[in-house]
Amino acid sequence: MPTATESDGPLRGRGVPSRDHDQLDKLLGELRFGAGRDPQIGYAAAAAVSAWRKPPRIQVAGRAHAGRTTVLHALALLSAVETDPVDEPGAPDPELDADIVVYVLSAAATPADRRILAALPPQRTVVVLNKADAIGSRWGDAVAAAEQYGRELRIPVVPVVASLAVRTRAGVMTGADFSLLRKLATEADPALVLSPDLFVAPGPDVAEREQLLQRWDLYGVVCACTALRHDPELAPHALLQILHSASGIDALHRLLHRRYEQVSALRGGELLDELARLAARAVPEEGSRARDLLETYLYGDDALWLGLCAGLARPEVAHLAAGYPAPAPSDADDAMARATRWRAVVTSDMPPAARRAALRVHNGYVRLWERMSSAGL
Repeated sequence: MPTATESDGPLRGRGVPSRDHDQLDKLLGELRFGAGRDPQIGYAAAAAVSAWRKPPRIQVAGRAHAGRTTVLHALALLSAVETDPVDEPGAPDPELDADIVVYVLSAAATPADRRILAALPPQRTVVVLNKADAIGSRWGDAVAAAEQYGRELRIPVVPVVASLAVRTRAGVMTGADFSLLRKLATEADPALVLSPDLFVAPGPDVAEREQLLQRWDLYGVVCACTALRHDPELAPHALLQILHSASGIDALHRLLHRRYEQVSALRGGELLDELARLAARAVPEEGSRARDLLETYLYGDDALWLGLCAGLARPEVAHLAAGYPAPAPSDADDAMARATRWRAVVTSDMPPAARRAALRVHNGYVRLWERMSSAGL
């Protein structure tokens, strides 16, 4: 969740709340067990907080044979699950209702792919062009195809060779594989790696070449040989890192991480909305302080930080924060500059949802400015 952790010392120094003093736990304790408790409101608030704290759900979807299982294994995410294939004859399409959907293509999107992707929120969707090694004759061809598909679908598309990523994630290259790759790089006819059939043509080491092809695929072999020709002194671990990079999985992880942070931030805004509704529902009765407790939390540092992050993540205004290196400002002057900018958005003629998000951002930066100013930052 978008609050500081113990490792975020610099953030705490810039006024960002720390989870060491999580006011939500204190709030729940007082609502459920404190002197001014309200069990019904406390139970509802606890349910909202529990839902917010669950990690975002991720589904890996796509047509049959696109490589959904391989992409799932390459990502190695505990919260990710594979769905049934889409557009299967005689079977309904799976329900894609996760917080993030990773949709796998292995070629240009079909009409069925386009229909399904058009129904998904773009800010919660990641499209993978798997088997990128089969597109064109070089990696640049796969990148160009992914960019074209992204323009057509209006969603970023990442080219990946998931099968290679799975192998490099295992972190093992045998001495026999490394020796044969080095030999192929320096002694073999370059035409040998033009196709799988040529690579396993009869000749010396054919059995070893067949096993190498089975373990690393032709794309992995080509990348390894190219790297070893460029630097014959490469160690096995360094070569493995190069192959991992060549799989394209790191770019997918980075995009997925941004989506994960965005979804987490938006869920923080939904939590604040639910707590505000509970505060409005709480009827002041003898001995009950539920409304006061909730409103005190909603005007506190933790809630204003959650609101700031949620506002920045809203798709209606996210483009306005594209130049920020991080949600937290660098100093008090930066906090005031950001607050002033977002105040202008609040008073603009943008749609109500955008102005509401901007108000949350503005209020968050004002609070950070107060905290940083008082600390001499």
